[in-house]
Amino acid sequence: MAQAAILSYAKNPVGAAQFLLARATQARRIALTLSKSDSEIAEAYAAECETEARRLLGWQTPPIAA
Repeated sequence: MAQAAILSYAKNPVGAAQFLLARATQARRIALTLSKSDSEIAEAYAAECETEARRLLGWQTPPIAA
């Protein structure tokens, strides 16, 4: 399973980044329903997903929305 994930990153980093950004959004949505301590864990996971997505896309900082 881990090998497939690594290969999919190598073949399609944009698709992998979109997947990670969707997971970050979902984690934040779920965090709204959790206790404070649990929501902090979900928020940390979302931040990790976004960081990995930025790395895959080669972004140094988040893009500025126009």
